[in-house]
Amino acid sequence: MWEWIIGAALGFLGELLRSLYETYTANQSMKEVGRLEEQKANLEKQITISKEAQAIRDKANAETDLNAVIDGL
Repeated sequence: MWEWIIGAALGFLGELLRSLYETYTANQSMKEVGRLEEQKANLEKQITISKEAQAIRDKANAETDLNAVIDGL
């Protein structure tokens, strides 16, 4: 009889610990997902800024080339 009670108690304790560990790992995963989403947003912002800067450089280079052509005439 005692063996059954001790076995049931140990089984319950094992399931409780497993559940707590799964909850912990799920919380860590959610934090990682949040961090990665934030990093993705920052990278997308940097890409947008980089594209805008490239467009400005291209426009400035085109104006400089046009000025060189005009000066050459």
